[in-house]
Amino acid sequence: MPPLIAGVTLAVRKWGEGLGGWIGGFPWVAGPISFFIALEHGPAFAASTINFALLGSVGTMLFALVYSMLSSRLKWLPTVLISYGAFFVVALLSLGRDITVPAGVGLNLVVLTLVLYFFPKPKGKTDFRKQPSYDIPLRMLVATFFVVMLTQAADYLGPTWSGILTPFPIMTSTLAVFTHSQQGSDAAIRILYGLLLAGYGFVAFLVGVAWLVPQMPIGTAYGLLTIGTMVLNGITIRLIR
Repeated sequence: MPPLIAGVTLAVRKWGEGLGGWIGGFPWVAGPISFFIALEHGPAFAASTINFALLGSVGTMLFALVYSMLSSRLKWLPTVLISYGAFFVVALLSLGRDITVPAGVGLNLVVLTLVLYFFPKPKGKTDFRKQPSYDIPLRMLVATFFVVMLTQAADYLGPTWSGILTPFPIMTSTLAVFTHSQQGSDAAIRILYGLLLAGYGFVAFLVGVAWLVPQMPIGTAYGLLTIGTMVLNGITIRLIR
C-alpha cells in the first residue's frame, strides 16, 4: 500500500489532478483488501462479499459527489466528515438488502453515470504549490492504517460489512483531503472527477472477484482482474475524452 499511494501522488504531480485521479481510481486499495480477505477466509467468502461491495461502491460515488459540492464552502475536515457520513448512510441502508450481482452492477452504472453528468465543475485553474517534505510519507501512513484496519476487521464483521467496506473511499479520501488542504477546492474537484472516471473498471473488478476468484487460484484470478481493469479503464477514458 505505501508504494501505491506514493506512486499515485507522484502521478498527480506529474500529469495533473484529472489524469492522476483517474490512475488513483484503479482498485489499488479494494484489490489488496479483497485479496487478503480471500487468502485469510477463502475464495468463497471473498466472492460472497461482492453483492454488498457493489452497494458500498455506490456510497463511494456519493462520497466523491458530496465532497466536491462542499469543498468550495468548507474546510477539509468538516467536508470529509460529512462525506464519510454520506457513505455510511448508504452502508446502513444496504443492511438487510438482498441484491444480486447483475442488479448491483446495473445500480452502479446508473449512479456512476448520473454522478459524472452532474459533477460540479471547477471554477478556475489550480495554482501549483510546493508540497512539504512529509507529505508523501504522511499519505502513505494514513492510507496503510485504513487498509490494515479494514482487513483485520473482516475477522469480526462477516461478509456483509466486509463487502460494504471493501470499496470504502480510502484512496479517494486521502487524495481529496490532501489536495483540498494544499491546493484548494478546484484541485480536489478535478482529482475526484478523475477518480470517478475509473469507476466503470472498478465495477468490472468487483464482478470479476465474484465470478473468477472461486474458479481458479487466488493469485491468478487477481492478476487477471488487475490487467482486465487496466484495459477497460484505458478504453473508458479514451471514449469519455
